Amino acid sequence: MSKRLPPLLALEAFDAAARALSFKAAAAELNLTPSAISHRVKQLEQHLGLPLFRRLNREIRLTEAGQDYFGTVRRAFDQVAQVSLRLGRSPQQPVEEMRLSAVPHFAAGWIIPHLEEFLNRRPGLRVYVESSVRNADFARDAVDAAVRYGDGSWPGLATTKLTDLSVAPVCTPALLKRLRKPADLREVTLIHFTQFPQSWSEWLAAAGLPAFRPGREVFVDSVTQAIDAAENGLGIALGIAPLIGPRLATGRLVMPFGPLVPLQHGYWLACRKTEANRPAIQALRDWLLELMQRAEAAMKPHRPKRLAVAKTPAAKKNAARRSVR
Repeated sequence: MSKRLPPLLALEAFDAAARALSFKAAAAELNLTPSAISHRVKQLEQHLGLPLFRRLNREIRLTEAGQDYFGTVRRAFDQVAQVSLRLGRSPQQPVEEMRLSAVPHFAAGWIIPHLEEFLNRRPGLRVYVESSVRNADFARDAVDAAVRYGDGSWPGLATTKLTDLSVAPVCTPALLKRLRKPADLREVTLIHFTQFPQSWSEWLAAAGLPAFRPGREVFVDSVTQAIDAAENGLGIALGIAPLIGPRLATGRLVMPFGPLVPLQHGYWLACRKTEANRPAIQALRDWLLELMQRAEAAMKPHRPKRLAVAKTPAAKKNAARRSVR
């Protein structure tokens, strides 16, 4: 073997440990002991002359060099797997794996219901979907791509905006009979989601009710819980457009009035810059953009007819910044 190449067993141990961020999990995968995994990783680090992991008290994290190296090693292993599959040596093995992290509302409402469509486009791809309100940490977590809420400015990552977001009230058709104007919201329960705690106050200000005090309020952990609660008649929640479009299309929810108030940020797809041109990531990006185009199309017939579209102070400030640039 060429001396320029590191020991293959050490590469295998590093790949398993980097994917799981755990020597113990890597040992279980490779049927070795954690100390054997640690020894092989140290052998690779000595070969390269630099550390690949930061070893903390109860966890390990990739160093910056380790993160870059992991991307290269993973691509190389994927290519070997693809060639092996094509030659018929391991027909039962998937061509490659992808770990996708997404905020729960996006994962439950869009990724999971449509995932079969994406898998049909990438035969042999094994996809792991992680749902979390916490932004995936690409230096620590074994993820290849993530759907994040924000402004897209995350150092070291390649980002693509999937959609802008805006909010307006949604409720059941039965509850709609009690609502003719925003001030009527005093007669119903307001459902808040703690992921966007200022959404209702910003919407009420945009609707001309900055001093509004609701009669009853309920607070839930997630957007999905809030929408489910509204659909079950608990009260009125803020639906996030365009993601709420399919729920409105069923007729179980309606958007009684505007304004449709833009949120400060949108949803973005993020990945490591070294992985941005990976075919599976490119396919994921194209597919998610298509999904959001469909979401917008589904949303159009159900946009609120009453009251003009308004912008929050934060949105106006961002627009002013963009005009200056």
